[in-house]
Amino acid sequence: MSANLISIIVAITKGPSTATPSGAAFASTSVVVTDSTGVAQPAVLLTGTETPTPWAFSTSVNPGAGTVVATDLDVNGATLGTPVTQSFTESGTGPSGSTFFPTTAITVTPATTSAAQALSKRQNLKV
Repeated sequence: MSANLISIIVAITKGPSTATPSGAAFASTSVVVTDSTGVAQPAVLLTGTETPTPWAFSTSVNPGAGTVVATDLDVNGATLGTPVTQSFTESGTGPSGSTFFPTTAITVTPATTSAAQALSKRQNLKV
């Protein structure tokens, strides 16, 4: 991969619940990203428990055309249904190694009024 990679977020959309053709339980969705180099990245297995966003992950790609293929899998690793393919084109120029996003502000907010009061009382007890 080149030095000017572009960060992307890949998110899949799930349809309504349906019976598995094999009768085996659903396990995960395998997602493979291939960028303009033509080299497929290792599969990412999504289960819906991803944080902060279920059914999503981030990766980096080279600028240019690529594809993402999502394949639903059962607990035995067998394909469920038909894989879904999405083409994409990234034309941005990724950040160089000498750039960063500087801190510009800090915000401090009490979680709740009662929590702030409890913290204040606790600090007053320390003498």
